[in-house]
Amino acid sequence: MEADVRIAILDNICDVEESERPFGKRWYQEEIVLQDEHLAALFEGKVLAIGVREEYVVFLKLAPNTNTDKAF
Repeated sequence: MEADVRIAILDNICDVEESERPFGKRWYQEEIVLQDEHLAALFEGKVLAIGVREEYVVFLKLAPNTNTDKAF
């Protein structure tokens, strides 16, 4: 599977209004924290729906070839 250019792995959250990291200039950021039950649902093959600014929805799922035997 090819890498998705819309996904970046960072060490820390950055201020996108003050920086061009990670995707160039952006005007808004939001932090979403996944809990154990969210991770468990992903490992069970479920999809997470994430509401963004009460306007957009982002669907988050694991890649089809993900090893779901891993403990988190």
